[in-house]
Amino acid sequence: MLRLRRVRDGVRRAGVACAERWVAVCLLAAAVSAASLAVAGEPAEANPASQALGGLRTLTTARQVHDLTPEAAARHYPVHLRAVCVVCFTGWHGFFVSDGATDVYVETKDQVLLTPEVHSGTLLDIVGVTGSGEYAPVVDRSVLRVLGEGRIPPPRHVAVDQLLTGVEDGQWIAFEGTVRSARLRDSMLSLVVASGQSQVEVMTTAAGAREIGRLVHARVRVEGTAGPVFNQRHQLITVCIYSPSWQRLRILEAAPLDAFALPVKQVKNVFEYVPGSGPDRLVRIRGVVTARWGQTVFIHDGMQGAPVLGTDLANLNPGDLVDAVGYPVLGDTAHTMEEAVFRRIGTAALPEPKAITPDQAISGDFEGDPVRLDGRLLEEQKAPEQTTLLVSAGGAVFAAVLPAEGGQAPLPALRAGSLIRLTGICVISETQASRHFRLPKAFEILLRTPGDVVVLETPSWWTLSHALLLLAAALAGTLAVLIWVAALRRQVARQTGLLRKSEERFRHLALHDPLTGVATRLLLTDHLNIAVEIANRHALCVAVLILDLDRFKQINDTLGHPAGDQVLRVTAERLCRAVRKSDTVGRMGGDEFVVLLPDVRDPETAEQIAATLVEALGVPIAIDGREIPVSVSIGVCALQAGDVNADELLKHADAALYQAKAKGRGRFQVWPPPQYAQVQGEEDQSLLENH
Repeated sequence: MLRLRRVRDGVRRAGVACAERWVAVCLLAAAVSAASLAVAGEPAEANPASQALGGLRTLTTARQVHDLTPEAAARHYPVHLRAVCVVCFTGWHGFFVSDGATDVYVETKDQVLLTPEVHSGTLLDIVGVTGSGEYAPVVDRSVLRVLGEGRIPPPRHVAVDQLLTGVEDGQWIAFEGTVRSARLRDSMLSLVVASGQSQVEVMTTAAGAREIGRLVHARVRVEGTAGPVFNQRHQLITVCIYSPSWQRLRILEAAPLDAFALPVKQVKNVFEYVPGSGPDRLVRIRGVVTARWGQTVFIHDGMQGAPVLGTDLANLNPGDLVDAVGYPVLGDTAHTMEEAVFRRIGTAALPEPKAITPDQAISGDFEGDPVRLDGRLLEEQKAPEQTTLLVSAGGAVFAAVLPAEGGQAPLPALRAGSLIRLTGICVISETQASRHFRLPKAFEILLRTPGDVVVLETPSWWTLSHALLLLAAALAGTLAVLIWVAALRRQVARQTGLLRKSEERFRHLALHDPLTGVATRLLLTDHLNIAVEIANRHALCVAVLILDLDRFKQINDTLGHPAGDQVLRVTAERLCRAVRKSDTVGRMGGDEFVVLLPDVRDPETAEQIAATLVEALGVPIAIDGREIPVSVSIGVCALQAGDVNADELLKHADAALYQAKAKGRGRFQVWPPPQYAQVQGEEDQSLLENH
């Protein structure tokens, strides 16, 4: 077990060796000159009396450490600070301190865990060296000496938008916002606090159920230190606020005792100007459910419809009269609400669909409303998750989309050119900027059931080609011409069939791996882009798994490439059997495979699938009577709607794969990794351990 080494009042019964080290530290601190140091880049040189070992100046303020460049901090400048602990937690080996002028992050030597003796407000003597940190310079390898109790300086008030830029890294700040959610995570209280359209996570000490209930939906003032959240390239992703105690969260405006007691607002008035209101305030609307898509439900209050994002929508169906309480979210042409909770009041008649034209739909006046349009079917596109109809009407082309929900009957057979009537929810799918406005550019019709598509007229048999054939037959007048025409048609049909077969064969070769039969990078990329677009549009979750056979090169080297090819084929077959039909299995090259999960309930479902694949693909493979042991490493990345980006999914899953291999192979790793896991063994390390 590691022990916290503290020096107090000279030599503290630690033996001659410890005494000598303390004397050396004191002499080093006494050698610091009064000349000022450079605060950006490397410190300026001074007279020889101020030099420490290796010719580096000793830094004595938090500002001198924090303002170093990463390259300069990596030279390990000696540091001797007297500062007060601002934020720390028992069991951590890193903490934030302030010397009154600015703040900096400190790591203990050998990552020794803090004891209750070091707490928020403890005055410390700190001796260590600079380190580049994972995002900004830190004090590393520090030895602590407790001097007593100090005074924490008052926090500086900032806006959440400024926090998210990263400029307040490690600083003791305060901000105001509304608590959107609260939960216990890793023995700490995790809060999501929003201000305007921005939000951050706040981590603090655990509180009781009563206190948590008082915080949710309350407007609070938070005091804490801004800590960066970064990726494997040390790039800032977001900011987490660490508050020394949940009692540092001062309630400015109490949460409503009953959210459903708030006054009911009409949809059209949710975003009107009201003094003192804004997107941080809960609003309540009442209306009838007209449609449900994924985690989105469309509610119509008799005047106007709106999409509302929430959870636990399984019990809501069209025709239900509900109250919805949530937070307003700005949109381009229509607004919505998110993080909504619902209360079913009863049932009500669905609003009568309004017969409109494409010009009226593109105006945006019917956004979120049930509508009815007639048009000519141009093309029907079927995918595992939905069916899309491309329709032409009034010189415009638009899409009508029907989700492939379980138990729902498929659409009837449709012929291109048919006149069809569509009934569904009108949504604006694309906008364009015009001075101070965002004007609609394209729209879609969201269909609820196959019954929303009615065929009014099938295309006539009398097409131009048929008429020309009959005219040619009439003009020919002889049996020879008829025979010639028949022979010519047979020849054309034969050639067309050969061309179609060749086209299908080349298309299959272009989209499927010739060795394993799974999707190529081209087909996988196409499916991934479609899945990302659907997820962002309908508030779904999409996940990517990147798999790599462990030590595959050894199989090729010892058994030969034919055996390696057999291992790849068997692995691909097992993958296809282990995942859903709606999932896509692709081979990126070599022994690397990718599994696309286009519609998962939540990130935990992706982790369960990854665990199943690790077990299913770890069964030995028989080749020429010999059992070949195999295993795989898997990187998992699952993102929610609004955050989903195809490149980010692949990049993060690939980073998680390398972490899985670094931890011993034969396992899966989820991105992002846990940030504050309990230290257990050599492989469990928290996010602050690498700060």
